[in-house]
Amino acid sequence: MTKDEKFFEKKMDRREFLKKAGIGGAGLALGLSGASAFFANKEQGSKNIADGQEEISFYGKHQAGITTPMQKNIYFVVLDLRTTDKNELIQLFKDWTDYSQKLVNGELVKKDGSNALLPPSDTGETVGLNPYRLTLTFGVSASFLTKLGLEKKRPKLFRDLPAFPKEQLREQYTGGDIVIQACADDEQVAFHAVRNLIRKGRNKVTMKWSQSGFAAIGDRMETPRNLFGFKDGTANVTTEKYFDKVVWADSQDWMKNGLLHGCTPDYHAFRDLGSYQPAGARKHFWTL
Repeated sequence: MTKDEKFFEKKMDRREFLKKAGIGGAGLALGLSGASAFFANKEQGSKNIADGQEEISFYGKHQAGITTPMQKNIYFVVLDLRTTDKNELIQLFKDWTDYSQKLVNGELVKKDGSNALLPPSDTGETVGLNPYRLTLTFGVSASFLTKLGLEKKRPKLFRDLPAFPKEQLREQYTGGDIVIQACADDEQVAFHAVRNLIRKGRNKVTMKWSQSGFAAIGDRMETPRNLFGFKDGTANVTTEKYFDKVVWADSQDWMKNGLLHGCTPDYHAFRDLGSYQPAGARKHFWTL
């Protein structure tokens, strides 16, 4: 048994697993930017961050939205493929790249044509708003590779999360082929971005499930509390040195400078203050 196999065989709870896997345990609603550098860049550009005017590039060595200082809102969506035509999907990702660059810059995804009888190219709900530090992060699942006949490209650690005690998985919220994570300091900006990306992918992808979330980040000087009153994310790594060590993949293949993302949000039905009842969960690994 290899070291990696022993890691997956060892019994541990969800939080311990995510901590050892180096992908944090903040959960979806409060871990909006993956391994978010919550304490990074507190002083430099603090005013721009507060005003939502910090410039964030869509391009770079790593995808934005992972070590980016945490935003207030997220819109997280999982998509299923409706086609396995590689050329169509290559073109879709090219179109998404073009759209994403414009969205993070606060631009319309496409200018309208001269025919006023046709629907607008952009849904328009962010006209007059700045980008509010929008980041767009994309990932694909193991099933994406399988459906496209790329199983040989699948990294060894790229598999479903192991079972956790007392989890109640719901089939309709488990799995999927593509994930898009939109984070911004304005919820309408995040929603608008995902809406227009999916709109561009009509007939090629369909929505499987989605979830919106928020974080009470305050002055960004300390770890925020989640809805149960706990501070969540204090142990997240915050420096490039540790990002390279526990977040970014160092493999010499297409995964280099990406990461494995474990999505394990919990649904809870609040009965009263201080009590809750688990109502379900889903698990999956994504490459980002």
